[in-house]
Amino acid sequence: MPVAAPPSLPDTALRADLLDTLQSRRERLLCQAMRVLGNRDQAEDVLQEAALRCLDCPLRREQIARPQAWLGCMVRNLAIDQYRRTKRQPGAEPVTELPCPQADPERLLLDRQRLDLLEQGLARVPDRDRSIFLDHRLGGIRQRDLATREGLSPARINAIIARVHAQLQDVLEPQRPEH
Repeated sequence: MPVAAPPSLPDTALRADLLDTLQSRRERLLCQAMRVLGNRDQAEDVLQEAALRCLDCPLRREQIARPQAWLGCMVRNLAIDQYRRTKRQPGAEPVTELPCPQADPERLLLDRQRLDLLEQGLARVPDRDRSIFLDHRLGGIRQRDLATREGLSPARINAIIARVHAQLQDVLEPQRPEH
């Protein structure tokens, strides 16, 4: 049996990026698999299979321009394959649990209301502070890099992010779900 060559450094970085994306979007991908399978345990198995494929398959950066979309397609295809295999097995158990907690219309409405509140809260934040907060929290830019870009100290950037975070928490406080 031939021994596989160790992955190159860019290949290793790509795998790490994919696994980070898989971890950060885990709940969304899990719900995607649960919608197809109707079972959380099987959906968890699909995510584990996706992680293994990220580690085992030959990958090239140019093949994966959008890792989130690529992982979403992989999870959906694996879930469909799992569903088909399960359907062919005699004596398969009927699905008894809800496919996904996000599919609940009441939950979707509450989430949309909270998103509207967040947008309103962000609209009240000064432009520079909003940009710093969003670049750090959503864009993944490090505070040190933001400090360099804005000409501020890292401590000041940290204080701005903490202040905006606290303001947004205050906006959402009455909307916290009871569960």
